[in-house]
Amino acid sequence: MVDKKNIRSFGKTYDYLRDPALRQNETGNSQLLVDGAEVSGANFHDVAWHNIKFVNCNFVGGYEIKLSELRNCIFENCRFAGIINWGIATSIRFVRCQAGGQSNVIDFSGSSDIRFETCVFVGTDPNPNNWGGIGSRGDATFVDCKAKWFDLAGYKQIVMDRCETQDVGIWTDSAANSGMSHESAVVVIKHSKLRGSFGMVASDLQSLTLHDTILENLDLRDATVKGNVVMERIKGGYINAYVKQAGGLSIRNSQILGNGRKIFEAYAGGIQSIEIDTVVFGGDLSSEPVTIAGGFSLKSADRISNISQSIDIRNSTIPTLDASYLHTQRLVLKDNQIMRANMSNSRVADLEISGTRITGKLDFHGTQATQQKVDLSVGSTFGRVDQMDGSNIRLQPRSTR
Repeated sequence: MVDKKNIRSFGKTYDYLRDPALRQNETGNSQLLVDGAEVSGANFHDVAWHNIKFVNCNFVGGYEIKLSELRNCIFENCRFAGIINWGIATSIRFVRCQAGGQSNVIDFSGSSDIRFETCVFVGTDPNPNNWGGIGSRGDATFVDCKAKWFDLAGYKQIVMDRCETQDVGIWTDSAANSGMSHESAVVVIKHSKLRGSFGMVASDLQSLTLHDTILENLDLRDATVKGNVVMERIKGGYINAYVKQAGGLSIRNSQILGNGRKIFEAYAGGIQSIEIDTVVFGGDLSSEPVTIAGGFSLKSADRISNISQSIDIRNSTIPTLDASYLHTQRLVLKDNQIMRANMSNSRVADLEISGTRITGKLDFHGTQATQQKVDLSVGSTFGRVDQMDGSNIRLQPRSTR
């Protein structure tokens, strides 16, 4: 960081930061400008900062800034290298600011309206255990920001718009898995580029929405989503949607190309409704399957069955589909191109397949459907292998196909 005058040499300005009551008595509610200061070596504990504009300031140190409140403040061209707690923060803007290393810059629960614009957050170690973090225990909005080897926090809401990241994680409420009262974050990501891994492992979310975004590796393992996960116009690498729980998962008008080995996986037993519409999945027959499976097991009689409401796959291209061990009220495949499909060992109340071409292998062994409307007459079935042992699924005789 560029050397700057220490805040202790700023006379009245320093006095006002240390004693907000003195400032109120002498200057009222006028904005306080702090320009070109290094804020270090002085404790600001349990004080409230209101209506302050920090310009070209460096905040350095650990545990020296532990405010009770931060309100209506602007940080412009500032840098953070330390551990900072803003207290309850309200209506705060960070513009062209930077944070690095293992810096931890956050506020208290009850904060709101925290916005980062054209900011850069860069860690120094690819190990996530050594990343820094920045954001809010309320809602945080990141616009035109860049981050690498850093965590972005928003316990109530995170919005990312036109951001670029490289190996970044999301922080939601750390009390989510502790039995304590906690928030569930609404996460919205749009018009962004998420390179490397974008981690939301074991997060507690109200909902997750991504659209018009490029991503390489989205990791939602063991996440709990009270509402829906919605992805639209995504161009992606590998998506791990093996969530613990979600109300719904929808992917529309997207390309999920995989990482050369894995493409997409979701635990159907934890998701009430799944919709895949107009999605091109990458990979080939040597890649792992596109997996939308699970919820029922014939291997263990005492295993709990998780019943989903519906799984609907339409207008999509899939090299290999694994939709085995399902326990669902409704399974629909309509107007798809699939080379190999494994829908074995499942229990389906209402099965509908139409307009779908399955060319290589169809595995329905062990599957039972209460109601079924299965039409696989689209395209040639020459050379396709059908495995139907122990299934009540009825296919057209080959002579009619």
